[in-house]
Amino acid sequence: MSIKRLNVLIIEDHKIIARAYKNILNEIEDYQFCINFAENCDEAVFQISNNENDIVILDLQLPTSKDDKFLSGEDVGLFLRKKTSKTKIIILTSITNQIRVLNIVKEINPEGYMIKSDIDVKDLKNSIHSVLQGKHFYSKTIKKITEVITYKGVTIDDFDRQILYHLSMGEKTKDLYKYIPLSTRAIEVRKTKLKTLLDVNKDDNFNLVKEAKKLGFI
Repeated sequence: MSIKRLNVLIIEDHKIIARAYKNILNEIEDYQFCINFAENCDEAVFQISNNENDIVILDLQLPTSKDDKFLSGEDVGLFLRKKTSKTKIIILTSITNQIRVLNIVKEINPEGYMIKSDIDVKDLKNSIHSVLQGKHFYSKTIKKITEVITYKGVTIDDFDRQILYHLSMGEKTKDLYKYIPLSTRAIEVRKTKLKTLLDVNKDDNFNLVKEAKKLGFI
């Protein structure tokens, strides 16, 4: 079998991590990777503008560009997508903010999206194989965040499911802030939305949980 040669750009501001990615890539059989590096937004934009890449491994937490046009890896990813749709983007990050993750998936639609603490060497190798085969590869945390449910045109996200779950476990609404990173007011607003959506008129949690279970939300 012939060796396939691919150009890879690793955008990561920690040299040790970037070198570790390179070593892992070089262990993958049947491919020969020509690897370049970028440590900040300026270097990343220069590399993207002047080279054709088959794969870009992208960290989101990067030093900003000197002109403040590119503030993070997210801006770099958007720049890359506008330049070409051919390059496969694999995001490797520690950022798990739900709103930011969903926005990145919507705007950049990376072929790979992984939280660093979710994966090991085998997962990174599998992600490379998957994206080269035209598939998406998301780590468990990203999968959980992106597995939103749409019901009657309304999105039921992970926070909504957490509210329903803790209510089903007997927790009181006023105590949910202990388990969910939202204010009590925000939780009450979401709970009201869920009651309206599921057509639950009574003020008790029992019927809300009952209807949610029927629909498979919890």
